[in-house]
Amino acid sequence: MKTSLAVGEAGAAGAAYREIKRRIINASYAPGQKLSEARLSVELGVGRSPIRTALARLQGERWIAVSPQSGTYVRGLSGKEIDDVLEFRLVLETHVAGLAAKRIGDAALRKLRRAFDAFGPTVASNRVDEYLELDLDVHVAIYHAAGNELITQNLLDLIDKVRWIRRGSMAWPLRIREAYQEVERVLQGLERRDSAAARNAMRAHIENIIKFRKDIADHAMAGAGGGSLDPHGPATAGLSPTRRSAASAVCRSIDAPDRTGSRNTRRSTACARREAAGGVLRTVYER
Repeated sequence: MKTSLAVGEAGAAGAAYREIKRRIINASYAPGQKLSEARLSVELGVGRSPIRTALARLQGERWIAVSPQSGTYVRGLSGKEIDDVLEFRLVLETHVAGLAAKRIGDAALRKLRRAFDAFGPTVASNRVDEYLELDLDVHVAIYHAAGNELITQNLLDLIDKVRWIRRGSMAWPLRIREAYQEVERVLQGLERRDSAAARNAMRAHIENIIKFRKDIADHAMAGAGGGSLDPHGPATAGLSPTRRSAASAVCRSIDAPDRTGSRNTRRSTACARREAAGGVLRTVYER
C-alpha cells in the first residue's frame, strides 16, 4: 500500500517512524516480516535516508530487529518479555487504580460511565475493536487520575506494545466478555471511591490475563512436540471451552496449508506463521 507522508525532509524521518510503527501495531507488518528500505521508501513516498533513521529508532525501541542473515524484520515479543510486561502492569496498575479511586474527577467518571452505557450489554467477539477502545479509555483515565507523572508516563509508554500484542492474538476475542466484566468492576470501584475495591478488581483483571495466557500456552505447547498441533488432542483436553477454542484457533493457524507463491516463499511463510503462532501460544494476552 503506497502512502504519501507529504512532509518536508526535516520531518520525514519522524513521519516514517510513526507510519511504520502504526503498521506494525495494526499487524499490516506482521512479526517475522522483512522490511526493505527500498520498498518502504516507495510505499511511504520519502527518501531512503529518512527510512534508515526511522528504522534505527524502531530498532532501538525493539519493534524491529536486524540480522546479517535475515536483514531487517519485524520482531515478536518473547515469553519472557511478555511476562515482564504483565508483572510491571500487575504492580503499577493495581497501585494506580487505588490512587485513582480517591483522585479521579466526577467529570471523568461520568465520561467513562457514558462510554460503558453507550457500548451496551452485548459483548461479542465481533466487537473487539469497540471494546479495545473502551478498555483503553478506562486504563488511560486511571493512569492520569492517579496523579503520579512518573508512573503515568511509564504506563503510557506501554500502550502501543499492549495494543500490538492484543491485535496479534488470535485467541483474544474469546475472553472479551470476561474482560469487559472485569473492567466494569474496576469502574464500579472508582465510582464508589473505594480504593480497596478498585485495587482488587484491577489485580483480579490482570491476574486473570496471566492465568488465561499460561493455561493456553501450557496445554497447547504440551502437544506441539515440534510437529503438527492437534486442536482436539490431549494437549487441549483439560481446558475450559473458551481456552480450548483459543488453543484450537492457534493450532489451525500453524498448520493451515499455503499453496501460493514459490516453494521458497511458501517455506518462508510457513516458518513465519509457526513462529508467530508459537508466540501467540506463549502470550495469548490482552487487557
